[in-house]
Amino acid sequence: MSTNLWPFRKKVFSKRMHMDDVGFTQELGKSLLSFCRQHASKEFIVACIGTDRSTGDALGPLLGTMLQKCHLTQFTVYGTLEEPLHAVNLENRLKEIHELHPNAFLIAVDACLGRQAHVGSITLSNQSLKPGAAMGKSLPEVGDCSLTGVVNAAGLMDFHILQSTRLHEVMTMAEKLQTVFTYVDMQLKQSIKKHPSLFQKKGIFTEL
Repeated sequence: MSTNLWPFRKKVFSKRMHMDDVGFTQELGKSLLSFCRQHASKEFIVACIGTDRSTGDALGPLLGTMLQKCHLTQFTVYGTLEEPLHAVNLENRLKEIHELHPNAFLIAVDACLGRQAHVGSITLSNQSLKPGAAMGKSLPEVGDCSLTGVVNAAGLMDFHILQSTRLHEVMTMAEKLQTVFTYVDMQLKQSIKKHPSLFQKKGIFTEL
């Protein structure tokens, strides 16, 4: 049977916006909020993937560090500058995360290379991401949904392109994503006040 006819196949959704677009925070935030509301009974986990050893690949840990400093109440964050989620430890860390949060809705965040016209764009998808795919690395897929930021244009030597990516661009993208998560966190808190029974996570009430 063709997979296109499989009745339970997940419908693919993706939304790409440039970080300088007007209304970026609200528009991308509303889409991410919709994903979270569809999984209201689960814990919301953010897995920020990457390493600060490469400026282009530092989007994840930069964002993770920013989010931890925000003290979000509705998201648990993994992957920071101090404790990054990267190619070497990713598989083991994911096992730990799933053991600690068996009822999780996992949002994966990572940097990527793409077309020159898409540099500075961020894509939200209801698909998992494949970290390291562009570098030929065989790593586990991550996330129930994903956010990927195009930090530079792809080329013949992707490793060197990531190494030479401007930190300013990556920092700016991380700051923009921080506003998205802060927006969603605030909206979720308001939703919990209105509909508390929908957000009970395995009998443990979500903290306000």
